[in-house]
Amino acid sequence: MWLATALALIATGINYGNNLVFALAFMLLAIWLQSAWLCWRNVSGLVWQPGVPMPVFAGEAVRIEGRLRENSGRQRFALELATDAESGERSGVASDSDAPLALALPTQRRGLLTTERLLLQSRYPLGLWQCRRRLPTLQALVYPGPAGEARLPVASPLPAHRQTAADDFQGVRAYAPGDSPRRINWRAFGRSEQLLVNRFDGGRGGEALWLDWESCAGHGERRLGQLTRWVIEAEREGREYGLRLPGGALPPARGRAQREATLARLALFEGIGGVEMA
Repeated sequence: MWLATALALIATGINYGNNLVFALAFMLLAIWLQSAWLCWRNVSGLVWQPGVPMPVFAGEAVRIEGRLRENSGRQRFALELATDAESGERSGVASDSDAPLALALPTQRRGLLTTERLLLQSRYPLGLWQCRRRLPTLQALVYPGPAGEARLPVASPLPAHRQTAADDFQGVRAYAPGDSPRRINWRAFGRSEQLLVNRFDGGRGGEALWLDWESCAGHGERRLGQLTRWVIEAEREGREYGLRLPGGALPPARGRAQREATLARLALFEGIGGVEMA
């Protein structure tokens, strides 16, 4: 519309021979061209330092975060992260400094979310032009959304880790999540600063909680949702648990590492004829 207005003024100036109309038309053209230069200059030369997206559950928003670094001594204005469908809040960057920039992307399905068209864009200064710069692709893991109302299954009769000392001493091994603090060899820790636990022959360990695909009802995605809910509940209760899926199993353990490993397997599970990625 800006360009059409300038061309209409030129036609009017030619028709009526009015120099003031010519001056206004050429001023609009000069502003239009100068805005293009300023918009390109506002985006170019910035260094993008992306962060690692945190995993989320299906239905939540993945937050893409990073920092823009300005090294050329120029202040930047009205910058934003965007995709073809979403855009974040606008932010500026002072000269010779950095500033955070973020974008929230909605999710609907589990899997690996890939930001194939992540853009740094700006409409500075007047919104007449939009400059876009392609940014590196990022990936975020989307866990299945918790679903189902079934209670946690009963513990398996198989021990997860030995938790009681009995019979003969068999040496030491590396500490594993779920081992009793009573069995830590503190003398070995004082020498090597590594957590080691005593091994004994004959002691019976605590019972492991197995989260089994076959224990769930419904179709594939519903089963994954039920398993996800069980993982959250078992972790909340401090239980030691393992995961059984068609084609493989994850040994029992407890703690944050076990939670992340279990949810990652559920997110990327393809044993139900494939999964449509987000």
